[in-house]
Amino acid sequence: MKSLLVFTALLTTGFALPWPHLPQNSVHPIGNAWGNYQNYGSAYMHNGQDIMVAAQAPVVAIKPGYVKQVWLGGSPLYNGVTVADSAGASFCSGYMYYHIDDTTIQVQNGDTVAVGDTLGFISTWPVADFHHNHFSANHNSGITWSDYGAFYHNPLLDLSPDNDTVVPWFSNAYSGQRFAVCRDNSSSYQGRDSVYGTVDLICRIDDRINHRLWRVCIYRIDYSIRDTGGTYIVPPTRAFEMSDSIDGYSATQSRVVYKQDATCPTRCNYDSTARQYFYIFTNTDGDSLVEPSDSLAGWNTTLSPDGDYWVKAVARDEYGNSRADSMLLQVRNDTTPRHDVGVSSIASPPAAVDSGTVVAPACTLYNYGNRSESYSVRMTIGPDYDTAISVNHAAGTKQAVLFPSWTVSYPPGFYAVTCSTRLGTDTLYANDRMQDSVEVKPPPGVSDAGLTAAGTGIEASPNPARRHVRFQLAPDPDAAPAALSIFDAAGRCVRTLRAIRPGGSSPLIWDGCDGSGRMLPGGVYFCRAAGQHAAVEVVLLD
Repeated sequence: MKSLLVFTALLTTGFALPWPHLPQNSVHPIGNAWGNYQNYGSAYMHNGQDIMVAAQAPVVAIKPGYVKQVWLGGSPLYNGVTVADSAGASFCSGYMYYHIDDTTIQVQNGDTVAVGDTLGFISTWPVADFHHNHFSANHNSGITWSDYGAFYHNPLLDLSPDNDTVVPWFSNAYSGQRFAVCRDNSSSYQGRDSVYGTVDLICRIDDRINHRLWRVCIYRIDYSIRDTGGTYIVPPTRAFEMSDSIDGYSATQSRVVYKQDATCPTRCNYDSTARQYFYIFTNTDGDSLVEPSDSLAGWNTTLSPDGDYWVKAVARDEYGNSRADSMLLQVRNDTTPRHDVGVSSIASPPAAVDSGTVVAPACTLYNYGNRSESYSVRMTIGPDYDTAISVNHAAGTKQAVLFPSWTVSYPPGFYAVTCSTRLGTDTLYANDRMQDSVEVKPPPGVSDAGLTAAGTGIEASPNPARRHVRFQLAPDPDAAPAALSIFDAAGRCVRTLRAIRPGGSSPLIWDGCDGSGRMLPGGVYFCRAAGQHAAVEVVLLD
């Protein structure tokens, strides 16, 4: 008998309750979710789950209890029944089933109901295909309830099954930007390349709950902010979670959660194509309650150095489906002019080119300062190519630069490639210059064995080799101890070998490893003695 009582208690007070419509063991679509933005004259957050069913579909109890109130609104639309856990006058919890046709209600105040008992039948809604049960979880006191009480809990979390298969999705919240940025509690918007002061960050997210048409609000948003080095400025933080209490039909909560202006116009009405939700995800103190004080929050960018930051938002529905999105933005609080441009990469020429080909040299620049700049950038390749062009460069942006073409006419060998910026007011010279190298190879079809070895005075054996290669340099009694650099096919120096005795009289042995002792993969490597351009090719076998 005791085990039966425990089992009965689990059925009546547990978290897995059936649905209030037939079949009770199947999910039903949702037309408006808990916390949904609503505005029929004034904005508020929806305090129930609109469970979509057919007109005149039966409404059935999900839990045993006592009828605390039969609500009669004076029309066929605004009527319902609240069934709670206790018949007494103390505070207790219950569920309200609303939008029941008043002519079909099957119960009276004080009645006892069981799971599956019919309470009434759904009203015929004047909007096509929006017949629904406004289902809510409420808390109140009294033998009968004189008002709805507190809407204290998202009832969808209590229902089972809840196998929502739709993954929420992001859309741009601002022109050309995944997230919108505006001054805290204002409609003064900022571009992502110039963010300053305390700001609100806004995302646009849509979701559906087992319905092909009606977009509803998201259940939960988390966000974080990191610098480009990966350090958290704002650790992963809960922005909103549509699980806790909603203040009836108050506009206050909706203003905390939803942006409502001409730039980010949150809308939710009976036009399914016009629904859109803009969330101010920095309005939070980290808990699941939506409180007026949350609107005082925001990202105070003045507490972080000027620079680039990644903002990430994660959207989750009540079933656990999730999607993340992110945006890079630039904080620019420093009003003191700062001039700093530099070379961030040499994009072309590549590591190796064939003699006779035409190459378009290119580089990437970055304006690290906070002012737009006009300056020249210079590219040199080997002894003859030396070209400078002028650029106009916005603050805090990357810019690719293409130089006049270079016809490769140098003899085979390795040649220095240098790119440098020339800004007279530059305050940081360390990033103004970048150097690389390019290997010129013979034209296709011409063997380079004799050409690359000519004049090197280097003999490599065996070649190809599986591991150890012996290099013998031409003897020169007056020379310093020999040094031999080994380059991979991309032109990177992977190892430098140095002789003990001067003059090249002793061989140099390469064990196939790089400078850190790691075995290098098989492939073509180029070996060049110090002070020479030409190289000998060595094939290392796997």
